Amino acid sequence: MAVIRAAALFETGEFDDLLTETPADVRQALRTLRNIASRSGYRSMDDDILWVTLTRDLPPHVASWRRAAFD
Repeated sequence: MAVIRAAALFETGEFDDLLTETPADVRQALRTLRNIASRSGYRSMDDDILWVTLTRDLPPHVASWRRAAFD
């Protein structure tokens, strides 16, 4: 669910000002994960890769988005 919600930030222009520092490859990775999760289901995803994404890769970006929102 976290990946789907994070990817949703990029679907409208509403949050563009907050997301300017997010690299294009991160945006694409989130879209890809969202597509896999929403179309194929979480069972088709590699649990180890998903865990690393959620616990190591995604949190710094979420922190950056939060800082941008409150600056």
